[in-house]
Amino acid sequence: MSTLRRQKLHRWLTNAGDQSGISIIVVLGVMLVTSLMIVAAFTSAQGEIHTTANDVNAKKAYYAAQAGVNDYLEHLTEDGNYLSYCTSPPTSNPSLNQKSELVEKRPVHRATVPGTSAEGTPEEYGVILEPANGKESCETNNLAESMIENTGSAAGTFRVESVGFAGKTERRIVATFKNVNFVSYVWYTKYETFDPAFYGPPYRIECAQYWPKRNTHSCPATNFIVTGETIQGPMHTEDHLGVCGEPVFGVEATQRFEFASRGEPGGEGGLGYGSEGCGSPAAPTFVGTHIPVGEVKELEPPPGDEELQHIVEAGYEFKEKTEIKLEGNEMSVTNQGKTTKVAFPKNHVIYVSGSCGTEYNPKGPEPAYSGAKGDSACGNVYVKGEFTESLTIASQNDVVINGNITGAHGELPGGTTMLGLIANNFVRIYHPVSGCENAKEDLKEPTVDAAILALKQSIMVDNLECGKANLGKLNVYGAIAGLFSNGATGVFQSVGNEVEVIHGYVYNLKYDKRLEVEEPPHFLNPIRAAWEVERETLATKP
Repeated sequence: MSTLRRQKLHRWLTNAGDQSGISIIVVLGVMLVTSLMIVAAFTSAQGEIHTTANDVNAKKAYYAAQAGVNDYLEHLTEDGNYLSYCTSPPTSNPSLNQKSELVEKRPVHRATVPGTSAEGTPEEYGVILEPANGKESCETNNLAESMIENTGSAAGTFRVESVGFAGKTERRIVATFKNVNFVSYVWYTKYETFDPAFYGPPYRIECAQYWPKRNTHSCPATNFIVTGETIQGPMHTEDHLGVCGEPVFGVEATQRFEFASRGEPGGEGGLGYGSEGCGSPAAPTFVGTHIPVGEVKELEPPPGDEELQHIVEAGYEFKEKTEIKLEGNEMSVTNQGKTTKVAFPKNHVIYVSGSCGTEYNPKGPEPAYSGAKGDSACGNVYVKGEFTESLTIASQNDVVINGNITGAHGELPGGTTMLGLIANNFVRIYHPVSGCENAKEDLKEPTVDAAILALKQSIMVDNLECGKANLGKLNVYGAIAGLFSNGATGVFQSVGNEVEVIHGYVYNLKYDKRLEVEEPPHFLNPIRAAWEVERETLATKP
């Protein structure tokens, strides 16, 4: 082999043993794999970040929707008539939307969740009023028909949909509201026995006990519900109810009949009613729904109506005996011998103050309305007339109805006008007598369109044991609520299956269904009940 060829072969063998090229290839491979792992990790992290951001926004949107529900409930609690304003309340609420105003099924009007304004994308909510019964929107002058469910288990409720927004994420909550108030029932009592004043002085204060803890000899059950009677609206008593014969409870299946039987041993397993003191067994028919005793929620009256005295406008608190004649949206007021005509106050509340040291006696020939035995020094308000605007009249002592009180819409009031009558003590029906005979100014077939509340006593007819039985019916269209039974309207006796009137009036009591969701201005709520959210449902995006 030549020398030149041996040199070339030597160089080739020498280069073949050099490992530096392989190292570079390995390094490049490791870098490639590492880069791929970094890209994969980054891509995964980006996905996790995106998922986490979506989850955070979803939670924020949900809580924003919840804020909308709470905002509406707060307004409704402060003003029981908040729904009646639809989307135009006295103080503007930027979150309210009619169903007909939506754009791509989203609320146009929104409010910012408090405390989130400084965020890059603050949370917002819009509240949509959900019409009922096939209506397109909430109608202020037709509220019961346009917003209130009137059939099935949801009867008497209304719904709103709150839509929460966080960034591009939204969540929806449908909330169902239910009113639990004195005006939720055509008849409310705490004690189903006659008022202590019914028996004459001295008052039988021992009657303020639940059956069977009270002395049933001195404070018997009223047993006003008898064969032939129909209770034309929902009913609630905290007490045990006396039922004679075969009365009918309700005219619609959705009306609730609640007899709590508080304090009754084993009451939760009972019916809440019985035939104590009757000559026949209790065999009622329930067209409405009889609620089991254990499911009846407590409704406790407030201790007095003085809170209304604190909100009355200047010039609309009257002292001692006051007579009011309603004349549309004005009234003639007689106080301390002077009569003036004034417009209804802007907040629609009137208060008559003044205590009264005389014990009220509903039996004839008392009480007197004038003279030495009159009530000129008492905080009593006499009311009659016709109203075309809503109003609440409250007294520190008694409210005396001395004439027809009618709304502007006939027998069963329509629209949104309502009257509230609230007394610390009695709400009384004017019934003057001469000796123990009817007087010429007696009220025949009186009509009262009002929600009535007697906080410490009851609704009662004056001189109920006097006068001939020629006064007809006491027609009340609204609701009545009293601490004691509101059945003291006259003297009756049973003749076979019929009830014979000896003195006074027979009730013709009908429920104003608007009271399921509306009430007179600033009408007092129970201590432990008011508007509540009955149900919440997380809705899917439409």
